[in-house]
Amino acid sequence: MSLGVRSNADAAVRAGIQYMLFTTPSNEVVNSISEYLESLKPVPSPYLVGGKLSKAAKRGKKVFTRAGCADCHVPGLYTDQLPHDVGTRASFDKPTDRFYTPTLVEVWRTAPYLHDGSAATMRDVLTTHNPHNQHGETSSLSSQEIDDLCAYVLSL
Repeated sequence: MSLGVRSNADAAVRAGIQYMLFTTPSNEVVNSISEYLESLKPVPSPYLVGGKLSKAAKRGKKVFTRAGCADCHVPGLYTDQLPHDVGTRASFDKPTDRFYTPTLVEVWRTAPYLHDGSAATMRDVLTTHNPHNQHGETSSLSSQEIDDLCAYVLSL
């Protein structure tokens, strides 16, 4: 969860069952669901070409580093697992809310983006929802560089 209100995956599973199904799950159910979730492996991105980065994504990988995206979306898990103020607080959020850096692994399948779903596309995250460069230094990038960066991120 973007605010990190659950201490671990088991707590999130337990809360999900309790608040969506209105029942208290047994430890056996929680353990079974957690075991299943941990067994899942990432699916290769449909943005890959023959299982590899496209030419645009290769260029985007360089932009990713240069724009500072890798500072918070550290390659590997593509998250630093830390909360940040990224300028996306809305009227229902508390002034002190900070949002945990989401992984970019399989981000191609998780639109809309940002903690409140306000960015329909990855391009929106990097442009209209990044006026103060809090999602990487993207304001000085060309349209082509933004396209390349999107191609890379969506390839993860």
